[in-house]
Amino acid sequence: MLTLVLKRVLDGRAWQPLLAEFRFAPDTPAIVTVILEPIRGPGVTWRISRELLYQGLFEESGEGFVQAWPVPGRAAGTALLQLESAESSALLELPAPRLAEWLERTYEIVPVEAEADGLDWDGFISELLGETGRPTGG
Repeated sequence: MLTLVLKRVLDGRAWQPLLAEFRFAPDTPAIVTVILEPIRGPGVTWRISRELLYQGLFEESGEGFVQAWPVPGRAAGTALLQLESAESSALLELPAPRLAEWLERTYEIVPVEAEADGLDWDGFISELLGETGRPTGG
């Protein structure tokens, strides 16, 4: 688990701090769970492709609801993460070096080529869909 304080970009100059917890589970290695806790208001949980997140620290990655890309010219190594849903959207500044280091450790635990090994596809899909039970054939 990695806990970071991110910046939620509100407009070109204003930002708001946001606590973010990045979680990795070896039984679902292709997904990183990101729990975002604003100072005010309810928290939100996103499940993001580990590959999309890692790639987005170095080049444009993702389409649609989740996109990530590095910010050129930032000496500290900043990347941006755009999250969109039907209810809201957020643009977040990520500390690329710290997140890259953590993600690289997850790849040491489960390399990309082993992500599908032993994966419980039914359980994985149920979790993504927020279902409590296993799907039944029928």
